[in-house]
Amino acid sequence: MTQLPLQRRFGRAVVRYQARLEGGSGDRWIPVSVALLLAIVLAQLGLNRYDGLLAGNDLAAHTQSSWLLANGYVPRASLFGTDVHLLELRWSFIMYAFGALGLGLPLAKSLIVLQAAALGAAVFPLWGLARVVAKLRVGAAAAVVSAYALHPATHRLGIEDFHPEALAVPAIIGVAYFGATKRWAWYWICFVGALACRADLGLALALWGLLLLGDGERRAGLWSLGVGSLWTLALLLIGQPIIAQPGGAVGRSGYGGFSLGDMVLNSLRDPLAATQGLVTQDNLTLVVSLLAPVIFLPLLSLRHLLPVFPLAGLLLLSDTLQPTPFAERGGVLLAFIMIAAVYALNRLGHMGVDRVFLDVRLLTTLVAASVLFFVSSSITSPYERPWNWGDRDPTDQAVARAVRLLDETVPVRASPSALPHLAERPWLYALDGSTSPSAANMGFPAFTRAVLIVEREIPERTDQERETFNRGMEVQGFRIMLDVEGVALYVRD
Repeated sequence: MTQLPLQRRFGRAVVRYQARLEGGSGDRWIPVSVALLLAIVLAQLGLNRYDGLLAGNDLAAHTQSSWLLANGYVPRASLFGTDVHLLELRWSFIMYAFGALGLGLPLAKSLIVLQAAALGAAVFPLWGLARVVAKLRVGAAAAVVSAYALHPATHRLGIEDFHPEALAVPAIIGVAYFGATKRWAWYWICFVGALACRADLGLALALWGLLLLGDGERRAGLWSLGVGSLWTLALLLIGQPIIAQPGGAVGRSGYGGFSLGDMVLNSLRDPLAATQGLVTQDNLTLVVSLLAPVIFLPLLSLRHLLPVFPLAGLLLLSDTLQPTPFAERGGVLLAFIMIAAVYALNRLGHMGVDRVFLDVRLLTTLVAASVLFFVSSSITSPYERPWNWGDRDPTDQAVARAVRLLDETVPVRASPSALPHLAERPWLYALDGSTSPSAANMGFPAFTRAVLIVEREIPERTDQERETFNRGMEVQGFRIMLDVEGVALYVRD
């Protein structure tokens, strides 16, 4: 007898709460809460990886570049290669803005926090795109930002070292949002910000200008097409081959040892080989892993995915020639996938008085898929026990002790786990962990003053091999300063 009245009261309470959220309170606190939570989680987990010596060469190299800028040096980070200028790596001018961080803040940690904050900030233009442009209700908009916040790619971008590409995600979504709402000052700020993260983004943003032309925005569309195209062509086809050093950044810039122009010409000469390179199992797995957590919704709005197709093709093809970090491929694709997902939801719903109504089962499926893929495949899944990343075992503590013994003026060659903690110095080199160090295959130049070896990061060697190596180091003038818990620090005066 009392069940029906209770159901009615509950239903009325839900309707009142939904009306309150639709009335404006949801737009105030939902995006802020999601953005802050995402940024805090990514920053904390990224810092835990750094403290637990789990970060790698990319964080160390960008930290070294920022330190060089902060101290008035030319940003030719030794970790990027011999005489490699920072701008050879996709012309990431935004790194110049981070040089000031080195004047009073720990650089590696600052870069980790900035990257997390940028990915958290992407929630705001994504929410605006869903609510203002696509006219989605609060529940649907919340499902979209939840899918973004839980997407395995978002978490991988946020904590796998540092990459300027991750900073472009909010800028790209901002271009879509501010362009659709005709707020051109903010549109161009986001446009320039994305270009400053990496030059080849100009190709995707130029094609976004074609969408603006299709929407009747002739002036903005033509300017976007012209600026984006000229930026990419000038820097990557002309500038990069001019400044690139032999064996330098072109081989490390994500195009497998080729300039962008070489990639395009080779693809035109042999389209069949290019097609075969694109549809490798690894590339298909990457694309599926990006689309599946949003239940393939972007495929229903291909118009908003098309601008990224040419750039995505080049990036995926380059990975078959030389493995590149996930951020260089996944970051750009993630931004356009989320944009297309919003427009897809708009198409799947039906317009009410002023909002698009969607089947609750569709939204439930979207959220459930996001949670499922986060738990099953995210780098920060509970199965990975990310709360333990900051713990240090005796070997980690020995590495930290060795780092404290080295002044910033000392040129060092070190095992990968120690690199981010040694990066604030002019000269730092990675120790090759693919082969066992020996006196025969590892001669150190005269300017190398210290060598830090972590035994677990090199092939296992016998006591006799280790003793032979120590004698070879003595011949080169090194002495053992520290040798505990599988960590050996060699120095010479």
